[in-house]
Amino acid sequence: MTLNRWDPLRDLLNFQEKLNRLAHRPLEERCALTGPSWGPPVDVIETPDAYIFRADLPGVGRDQINIEVRGNRLVIQGERPVPDEPAIAAYHSVECKSGCFQRTFSLPGLVNVDEAKATYEDGVLVLVLPKAQDFGRSGVTVVCLG
Repeated sequence: MTLNRWDPLRDLLNFQEKLNRLAHRPLEERCALTGPSWGPPVDVIETPDAYIFRADLPGVGRDQINIEVRGNRLVIQGERPVPDEPAIAAYHSVECKSGCFQRTFSLPGLVNVDEAKATYEDGVLVLVLPKAQDFGRSGVTVVCLG
């Protein structure tokens, strides 16, 4: 039988290296590897002309949000960074979620993605998808924040 000596420092350095590699990947890759850790609350509203999605995303940077329409599905994903805490801090309660998030919605009807509008102000994402008579384009469409 062969005995291997355990080196906790080596294991810690390997773990730190993996975290560093993960942190420097694009948002989509990081979230695909780690999976969503929370889901923001989203209101879905239908008007005669559009479907409106309103998501509460406080603490999420504008550049940390991806919006895609994939066929008849809307995908909102992103990441809220873990806040930096003082070294001497001790948590008494943790209620604010951090990390990757993703919400996927089946669109209730056909939408015109070319006319979609997205705004992000005061931590609230508002996405307006106008109703359409036909699909127009298929595939994946990325909606940019305006």
